[in-house]
Amino acid sequence: MPKFEIGALVKLPKPYTGVVGTVISYYAAKDQYLVRFGANQQLYFKPNELTLWK
Repeated sequence: MPKFEIGALVKLPKPYTGVVGTVISYYAAKDQYLVRFGANQQLYFKPNELTLWK
């Protein structure tokens, strides 16, 4: 079950400390989120690696 909603702003883990990205997809089979940050960068992260940005 997804922990974050699509469109949520999240803080990324090391080595991206201080970077905020947007959740754009959830890959249920691997329990990973696709997060876009910067102009054209995106990576998959596990839910425990991300924290909700407030």
